Amino acid sequence: MADPQPPDHQTFPPSSPLWHIRSTPHCGRAVFASRALTPGTLILRAEDLTLNVVLREYRREVCAWCFAYAHGRDLPIRDSGAGMWFCSRQCLESWKEDNGGSSISNGSDNEERRDDEGGMSGKGNKNRDGLGIQAWKKVEELVRLRTREDSEMVDMDVEGGRPDIRVVRGGWKSVEGDAELIREAREAEGRSLERLLPSTPLTKAQKRAVNKALQGPINPDILSFLLSGLLSLYQNPSRTPSHLPPFLALATDPTPYHSLPDLESFLRSYLHLLCTLPPPLIPLCTPTNLRSLSERDSHNSFGIRSLEDDGSEFFGYGCWPSASYFNHSCAPNVSKRRVGRSWEFRGVKEGEELCISYLSGEERLLGQGERMRRLERNWGFECGCEKCEVEVDIDE
Repeated sequence: MADPQPPDHQTFPPSSPLWHIRSTPHCGRAVFASRALTPGTLILRAEDLTLNVVLREYRREVCAWCFAYAHGRDLPIRDSGAGMWFCSRQCLESWKEDNGGSSISNGSDNEERRDDEGGMSGKGNKNRDGLGIQAWKKVEELVRLRTREDSEMVDMDVEGGRPDIRVVRGGWKSVEGDAELIREAREAEGRSLERLLPSTPLTKAQKRAVNKALQGPINPDILSFLLSGLLSLYQNPSRTPSHLPPFLALATDPTPYHSLPDLESFLRSYLHLLCTLPPPLIPLCTPTNLRSLSERDSHNSFGIRSLEDDGSEFFGYGCWPSASYFNHSCAPNVSKRRVGRSWEFRGVKEGEELCISYLSGEERLLGQGERMRRLERNWGFECGCEKCEVEVDIDE
């Protein structure tokens, strides 16, 4: 069978001759087969990666563009200013183009190539940076200047669980005052630059707010997640409330933070971004937008894992909106496979609702009780698939 046409990424929810999306009584929107599917049928190739994070501890060995994994070895090419590593020159150029830079260049003043002995060869010619590259460099500069960081992966099992909606709203409200002072300071800086005038002196309150924000612990992975999302919003603005970018059309989770320390890291990261982003991005850096990113990513992201060992290495995550409508089953009838920056979904047996597994390879082998705990902890739901119900009956 010929590969299906990709869904229209400008019309959401997407559709295909092979499947359609409709609402369900208890599981939100779901994907249903429009006709019988033979095993191996390519149902969807999702190429609409909207935001992603490669965890900082893996950046040297995971390509920032295609996610190729070097298994503990440093990749050959990096943009040292942005703190990104790449498996090839082509991936570096694709990343630059995606972030507003030139797609054809002889290198940049921050590009370095490893030689055969593991050292660094000479740098290329200077190349003008796009807005996205400027932003990544600003964030990387902030991270490098600091030595005190939060843990890179926030513990999901912190006593107290996920903050409820009241705590989430209160947390964001608590930073409003400092955020407004930082905005005023950045606006004064922008006006001075536009008019080629000396910098306007900051008030004591503005200085305190900026210094307080910059002295707070830094979480590089949360900064990367938020910046990736803000750049996506900048590149895909909402034209009307009824025509949202695909990412913003996804289902939301109003309590997306795994713990109170996780929420606090997001609040600090908000202030860090206000202090460092290039001026064109500051108007987008609002609590509404940042909460929107977390609320939609929470139950819609896919793990970026190693491909050769059934996904034992987890080195990041991303959101592909067109692939976010598949519900979970512990006995899925659709297989998923990452191919570079894309996901392929294929039918493995006939079935009306098309389901994938949210669990990694090793997790799928766990007993019913442990699978339920992991799905509840990571995805916020209690699995009621046929396999779980049968195993509960057997245990009883």
